[in-house]
Amino acid sequence: MKLKYVVLLIAMALVLAGCNFQASQSDEGGKSSGKVPKRIISLMPSNTEILYELGLGDRVVGVSTVDDYPEVVKEKEQFDAMNLNKEALIKAQPDLIVAHESQRASQGKVLESLKKSGIKVVYITDAKSIDQMYETFMQVGEVTGKEQEAQALVKETKANIQKVIDSIPKQKSSPKVFIEIASEPEIYTAGHGTFMNDMLSKLKAENVFADQSDWPKVDKEQIIKKNPDIMLAMSGVTTKEYQQIVAHRGGFDNVTAVKKDRIKALNDDLLSRPGPRLDDGMQKLRDAIYE
Repeated sequence: MKLKYVVLLIAMALVLAGCNFQASQSDEGGKSSGKVPKRIISLMPSNTEILYELGLGDRVVGVSTVDDYPEVVKEKEQFDAMNLNKEALIKAQPDLIVAHESQRASQGKVLESLKKSGIKVVYITDAKSIDQMYETFMQVGEVTGKEQEAQALVKETKANIQKVIDSIPKQKSSPKVFIEIASEPEIYTAGHGTFMNDMLSKLKAENVFADQSDWPKVDKEQIIKKNPDIMLAMSGVTTKEYQQIVAHRGGFDNVTAVKKDRIKALNDDLLSRPGPRLDDGMQKLRDAIYE
């Protein structure tokens, strides 16, 4: 997981947590008119990937500053998703802006102003599970006139994910896994109510911090007490670096993951984005858990 994407992910989670914010899957302008938009701006990497999978890549004229897949998005105009510039967005002349649910709270003033200017703005659901991810596929398909393509994408992704699940070796007990989303300056992990927790559950593994919600901040004493069998970092460090980080924290000598040398870094956006490549991400996560 790219560190800049981690920062965006946690920042959006904190915005949602602090705003007592409720949102439906789409706003009142989120229904399809049957017309395919000609100029689309996407403000979240996962939604950008969905747009490309639906065959709309040539219609995407702008993306967020943390977008990096597919490679061609680096040539698109970039916008800071956490600090939107209204004038720059208008200048790009979009007829559709695909925003993220949390941006209604953090960037709503700018986005609502753009709606009043006649630009269609749709807020895509914050997918907290794999099933909700499928809903986002359909939501993007509905607002772009690509419903059939979205249905086909859901079917294909479901089948691929099921293949990964079916390949899990039989275990007497579920492996206990700690996921480290960010390491500095504070440690963040994935709790329940996140797609990453759902991925672990689908892979028949136990998230040691499933008793906490969203993306909680934790300390080393809490991790030691949970005694995970496996520790996985997705904070942008290498496996060697993560092993050194854990060693320097001290007190982890009796943790099962340390004793069995099950400390590994998984630096891949496949795991961090609830999008069309999540089946490949789950395969990498399965391999790390059941090596």
